[in-house]
Amino acid sequence: MGGVGSGNWYRFEKKTTTNECHRVDVRHLHREGLLKPGRWFSLRWSRAGRETGSIRGVVSRHGQPEQITLLYRHRSGLDGEWEEVQEPVRLSWTKCNFGGERPWFVCPNAGCGRRVAILYGPGRYFLCRHCYDLAYQSQRDNAMNRALHKAQFIRERLGGSANMMEPFPEKPKGMHLETYMKMFWQHHEAEMEHLAGMREWLDRLQKELG
Repeated sequence: MGGVGSGNWYRFEKKTTTNECHRVDVRHLHREGLLKPGRWFSLRWSRAGRETGSIRGVVSRHGQPEQITLLYRHRSGLDGEWEEVQEPVRLSWTKCNFGGERPWFVCPNAGCGRRVAILYGPGRYFLCRHCYDLAYQSQRDNAMNRALHKAQFIRERLGGSANMMEPFPEKPKGMHLETYMKMFWQHHEAEMEHLAGMREWLDRLQKELG
């Protein structure tokens, strides 16, 4: 029932990052000349030299492309059955300042309709970053650093050193025990958040190095 390491005392609000997801970038498709009526294309994703997924797509056949259909397989969890998915995605075109037009995906999630350059696939469908509430990796790293700075600030406020390897400062004379314990647990929570972020960073580095 409660205690160190439970509840709010150990909380690292981990959001999936855009780097962790398969993605389809409409700018890449446009640069490669793949947004032509009736054109088929395929994309493959890999990490550390190992293929992690693939997708096919077909562009609408008439006039200026207004839609692509993404075709891929998806399963929920490691034990789930594979299912074939066909996801239609509308395209929107805007004029560039110096001539020509640039394409956008229109997020296919019901009630969204944002115009975006990239769709991400951490779930069954490819949707925009906002619909999946994805964070950029820089945001994750910044949260880790903020947690460290918060813990160091508490240590210095108690008259101790910012060095996290040193023991937590003792209660200053004249400070109420309740105030001291509140700062102790705030420090503990920030320290746990920082350590969780460090573990994720090390795991990510190990994957990138193979």
